[in-house]
Amino acid sequence: MARIGITLGDPAGIGPEIVIKALKGLEEGAKNLTIIGSASILKAAKDMLALSVPLPKILDTGEVAIEYGKETIESGKAAFDALVEACKLVKDGEINALVTAPLSKRAVQFTQSSFVGHTEFLAEYFGVDEVLMIAYTAYAAFAFVTTHIPLSKVSYSITSERVLSKLLLFSDFLQRIHNRSPRIAVLALNPHGFEFTAGEENEMNHAIQAARNKGVNVTGPYPADTFHSYLEAVDGFLVSYHDQGMIPAKLLAQGKGVNVTWGLPFVRTSPLHGTAFDIAGTGTAEPSSMIAAIRLAQTLTRN
Repeated sequence: MARIGITLGDPAGIGPEIVIKALKGLEEGAKNLTIIGSASILKAAKDMLALSVPLPKILDTGEVAIEYGKETIESGKAAFDALVEACKLVKDGEINALVTAPLSKRAVQFTQSSFVGHTEFLAEYFGVDEVLMIAYTAYAAFAFVTTHIPLSKVSYSITSERVLSKLLLFSDFLQRIHNRSPRIAVLALNPHGFEFTAGEENEMNHAIQAARNKGVNVTGPYPADTFHSYLEAVDGFLVSYHDQGMIPAKLLAQGKGVNVTWGLPFVRTSPLHGTAFDIAGTGTAEPSSMIAAIRLAQTLTRN
């Protein structure tokens, strides 16, 4: 059975609230969970919601003073400390999957200036050269050649070697999900695909052919604005940059999408949304994405 750790994310955001609501929604599925974060913050969220739900094991990272909706040094440090403690649990074999509630990158950067995001931090911490960020929905999965970099740098990052490595990781993930040979489409970077290319689509073509030679069922690159034409025909799309995949993924997910980091020595998932500072502390946060993230972590670990 999956032993899942859940970090609370930024305590000034909706993380603690959606964790409590997810525990209520999962009921029997909440067994073998460990919550990593401030116990007092978690209990305060439970009191605010007035929900009768038993709390699982908690690794308490200590008291923290917060103001809902505010990015502060304290809240950023609390989120980062919980993430580090969760990584230690993974290394010690206490948990074999990790679900991370949203944190504020900017708040973490108040004390950790080099922090880019969960994906990059986990890859560095566990010494993994290549990981894949995936936005998973019930309709299709979207995987990313590049993640948190400026758009001006995306073009230079589209190399055949990089695209190939992402395709192989993506195929492995989809195989785990569907238990069969998956079908992948690659979306072009440039408008109309090859019509305005500066060579990026040629790099993709080389990677696609190399992936086919390795047995991956992949086609493309297709113009990105035609992706909807292939929804029924493929299991996932490899996209060039963050918003090219996140926009359609979030539209398709309807609040139930999951962010996955694939290629780590353990399963890591997360809700497909941010800290939602604008509604933090109001009790109105929707937990569906957190519930989906926990369930997907359970499924991937079992598989």
